Amino acid sequence: MDVLTNRHDRWEEFTERLGGSEACDFTEDGTWKCDGETLTMSRAILESMGGIDIEETLDYFQEHGGHCDCEVLFNVDT
Repeated sequence: MDVLTNRHDRWEEFTERLGGSEACDFTEDGTWKCDGETLTMSRAILESMGGIDIEETLDYFQEHGGHCDCEVLFNVDT
């Protein structure tokens, strides 16, 4: 099982889904959905991807400033 980091070859697939309509749903007018507290949408996407160590990946996100779904995009995806 892989840890999904921002250098992983599936990172772009993950971030596109997380930022897209199935999760944070970033829009052209600068709005998005996030509860500001959890990684619920990140977890759901990781579960559907398969082959990813979910707990280790979520730990990686938090260690790199991703404490909620939108922060994964703002802080980890750099």
